[in-house]
Amino acid sequence: MAIKFRVYKQLLLDTERIWVAKLNEDDIVDEFDTLEEAEQFASEAQQLDLTGRKYRVQQIEIADEVGE
Repeated sequence: MAIKFRVYKQLLLDTERIWVAKLNEDDIVDEFDTLEEAEQFASEAQQLDLTGRKYRVQQIEIADEVGE
């Protein structure tokens, strides 16, 4: 298992109960190897998001790819 840090986005602006990795099918999942990279990205994304959406980072485990 590999450790990654994923950025989650607030789905509904009026509640902090629902967080998603992708807002829609065209969105990408933002994952990083270090907590620092993920926190920097989340901070920048939140500052640039004109909707006021919040971003947060969570540590996740990813299964190793076959052949590794």
